[in-house]
Parts: sequence; structure tokens; C-alpha cells
Amino acid sequence: MNWTSRGFAAALAGLLVAATPTAAPADDYPSQPIVMIVPFGAGGGTDIIARTVSEELGPALGGSIVVEARPGANGAIGSAVVARAAPDGYTLLFTAQSTYSLNPNLTKEPLFDQLKDLVPVATIGRSPWLIAVPADSPFQSIADVVAYGKANPGKLAFPFWQSSVLVSGETFARLGGFEMRRVPYKGQVEATTDFLGGRLPIMVTDVAGARAPVEAGTMRLLGTTTAARTPAFPDVPTLTEQGLPVVTDSMLAVFAPAGTPQPILDRLNAELSKIVATSEKVRDRLRQLGLEPTAMSQPEADAFVRSELIRWADLIERAGLQKQ
Repeated sequence: MNWTSRGFAAALAGLLVAATPTAAPADDYPSQPIVMIVPFGAGGGTDIIARTVSEELGPALGGSIVVEARPGANGAIGSAVVARAAPDGYTLLFTAQSTYSLNPNLTKEPLFDQLKDLVPVATIGRSPWLIAVPADSPFQSIADVVAYGKANPGKLAFPFWQSSVLVSGETFARLGGFEMRRVPYKGQVEATTDFLGGRLPIMVTDVAGARAPVEAGTMRLLGTTTAARTPAFPDVPTLTEQGLPVVTDSMLAVFAPAGTPQPILDRLNAELSKIVATSEKVRDRLRQLGLEPTAMSQPEADAFVRSELIRWADLIERAGLQKQ
């Protein structure tokens, strides 16, 4: 995965022209539409939540918000557009943790500096990763998987389609003391199809991807990667409860270009935090997609992002993954 290729650079240059609005004073904010960039494909979970939140954020600010999906390079392209936009609050990033905690730790030549070029505005919701097996699998617990993996080196394989899934699977295997082969996929749908078709013995998935097959009786969940059990599946124990301290849950967050005036950051944070805390429409949508609504102040969000960069760097190192 070379995320700094000429193709990406050329695409980014073109996107920057369209994504850089005219600056406006903080006391008149907002005086023009705000562009909320989602660095993943339209119709995905992050995009759906961004649009749901933006429907309420626009009126709360007394303005309008245009949500644009700018996918590419595991979120690096869209994130870089915002990182290089004017720091005036009119270009924001609505993204998942893979872009701000994993990409900087997995990329030799990133398109921007996460800490120098972007500033956290607010957090939206936290989601778990789940360890799943087919319903007819002989594995009844995480301990069964670990025992089999140790006794049969290299026979277990799991699919991945983004860096968070890859690191979660590798961390689980490393802490369990066994190895799993990595099978790359273009997306979650394709990976789940092969998994349910019996071509993969285990997978790391999210609540949105697990809900339908679990309800249909074709998938069983063995554990979650959260510190506490997820409300979406309260009967499923955490990996930590089962002796493996794997915590690789993901936080959706909003960012602005570094240098954005603090009064704008404060106002955005106040409105976003209020929406996350009180809007039943947003909270229901988050929980439908397996996220727990989680609001932080702007300084708390900044501290969280900085600490997560360090935590994920350690997880990636322990998982034996190298920068590419």
C-alpha cells in the first residue's frame, strides 16, 4: 500500500482546489456553507452517520452543511484535503480512527502530519470490533480458537479490508500466542460473503456487519475488543474477560485544519457534543450501527487523539506490522 504515489498526489491536487473556501471572520461564523468531508465511500457507516449528524448541526449553527465523500488510500486522500484547506471552519473532516491513529503509524511517507496539520474538534461515538465464527464452527469460545491456533500453526486465516481490522486480528493472534494468515479483501461485504460461505474460519467484524447474520443464525460472536461489553451484544464477553487484553475499538471524530480559530472550534464542539448527548435521532442511528454515543470537550478530544497515536503505535509494533 503506497499511499504517496503520483496518482494520489495528482488526485489530491485536484480535490484541494474544490475544497478550499474563502476565509471568513470567526465572529461571523458560519456565513457560507460548511463542507464536511468523509474520507470513505458514500453509503458506508461513517458516511451515513456524518449525514445524520450534519442534518442537525447545520440548523444548530444557523447555516448549512454539504457532506462530500472523498474516498481513497484508506481515508488518507480525503483527510489530506482537509489538512491542507483554509483554517476557517468551512472544511471539516468526519472520520474513523483508522485515519488518525493507524494511518500515521502504518505509512512511511504520509500525505500530511496528523498532529501538525489537523486539530480535533469533537468525538461522536465509539464502536467495537467483534471476533466472529460461522454458526456451525466447532469453536465455542476464544480459548478454543487459541488452542486450535497453537496446535495447528498457519491453518487459521482471517479477512481484512482496512487497517483497523488487520491490527485487531493480528493483536488477537499475537496475544493468544498463535499465527493467523491475512487474506486481503476490497471490502467488508466481499469478506463477509466468503466467511459465511465457509471459505474463512474466523473474522473480525463490526456490529453493523454482524447484526443480520447473527439474527439469521449464520454467525456466532465469541468476543469484543472493547474494555466493557457492547450494549449491542451484551451477552458477548470481551476478550479481556477471556484472558486476552485486546482493546482496539474505534472512535468516530470530527477534525478541522490546524490554525482554525479557537472560538470556531469551541462552537463546533459545543453544538456537536449537544447533538451527540441529546439528539435521539443521532443516538438511535449511532446505536443501530453499533456505536456508543461519546462526546468529549475539544481539549479532551485533542488529548485523546494524541494518546491514541501512541497506543496504536504500540499495538502495531506488537502485531509485527511494518510501515509501507
